[in-house]
Amino acid sequence: MTMRHGFRIMLAGLFGMGPLVTSAAMAADGAALYAGKCAMCHGPAGAGRPGTFPALAGRVGAIASSPEGKAYLAAVLVNGLHGPILVEGQSYKGFMPSFKTLSDDDIAAVLSYAATLGGGSSSGISAQEVASVRSVPMDAAAVQAKRTALQASHVIP
Repeated sequence: MTMRHGFRIMLAGLFGMGPLVTSAAMAADGAALYAGKCAMCHGPAGAGRPGTFPALAGRVGAIASSPEGKAYLAAVLVNGLHGPILVEGQSYKGFMPSFKTLSDDDIAAVLSYAATLGGGSSSGISAQEVASVRSVPMDAAAVQAKRTALQASHVIP
C-alpha cells in the first residue's frame, strides 16, 4: 500500500466517508480491505473472538480449497450470515453483515488474503467466481442451508 493510498483511507475513515473511497484504489489490496472490514470482528490475525466471531486463520484457506468452498465464502460476503453456527465444536451467535457493496474484485481480494491467514494457502478466489455467486442472490436461510450441506460433506471442516 502506498503512503498516498493509506492517507486517503485514513481521511475517509476519519470523515465517515469510507464508501466514497474508490473500489479501484483498494481492489488489489486484500490486506487493507481485511484490516478495514474484517479485523474489527475476526481480529487482525484472524484469530476470532470466542462465542461471537469464529477464527478465520487456517480455516478460510481450507474451505477455499474446493470450488464449492469458494462459492460458499463468496456467498457469505455477498449475502451475510445470520444465526448460530458451529465451528470446531464451538457455537457462535455473531452477525456477519453483507458486503455486497464491495466490488467482485474487492471481495475476491479480501477472501484471497483471508485464505493466507494462519499460514494457509489457496489458489485464490477470482472476481469471476464472486460474480457468479452474486448473480444468484441468497437469503439468510439459504446461506445457512449451504453451510450445513458443506459441513455434512466435509468441505467446511
